[in-house]
Amino acid sequence: MLEKFPLFFDLPGEHLARLESISREISVKKGSVFFSPGDATQGFFALLDGAVRLYRVSPKGKEITLEIAGAGSTFAEASLFSDVYHCCAEALKDSTVHLIRKDAFLELIQRDLRFAAAWIHILSLEVIHHRQRIEELSLKSPRARIVSYILLLAEMQNSASVTLPVHRKSIATLLGMTHETFYRTAKELENEGLVRFDGQKIEIVNRHLLEELVG
Repeated sequence: MLEKFPLFFDLPGEHLARLESISREISVKKGSVFFSPGDATQGFFALLDGAVRLYRVSPKGKEITLEIAGAGSTFAEASLFSDVYHCCAEALKDSTVHLIRKDAFLELIQRDLRFAAAWIHILSLEVIHHRQRIEELSLKSPRARIVSYILLLAEMQNSASVTLPVHRKSIATLLGMTHETFYRTAKELENEGLVRFDGQKIEIVNRHLLEELVG
């Protein structure tokens, strides 16, 4: 099952089998909370289906969305090296996850240097990805941010017809824009023949031009 997740694509089969052996499947209902700040860490999660929002609450009580994880995503990887979680994780839909257990995972790293090296490689690629996302949010226009996100979904879902994990308003918040800006820009992309929206689904009509917009 875990071989379907982009995070684990580069792991050899034997290492994937070991991850499977130290994970357990959990199903939760919409609105369920996986963890809150201060909860003892159990491990990190691979989302099979559904959607999960990770957020923090500011001192003034405002919720700040950090990430929206969709099917095929992983979240809370950094919790492996922390005693407690530092944000909230809430299911936005009925969801199914694999919990990769912290203690067993750390023991695996200590016992198997090849696995440890492979995991370091994976994390280094994740750091690069998150730096790119920070750049997109801070430097690129709303148009480029939306296109980048659509292309990211296409890569994760391995399809030219992708599904938004949550409502567009939540995606707008994640991308650092108002939902009005998101709707207006999305309509512009559709009118230009680059994408086609149908509810939560987006069909990429001209991938080459989309890639040029964020190049």
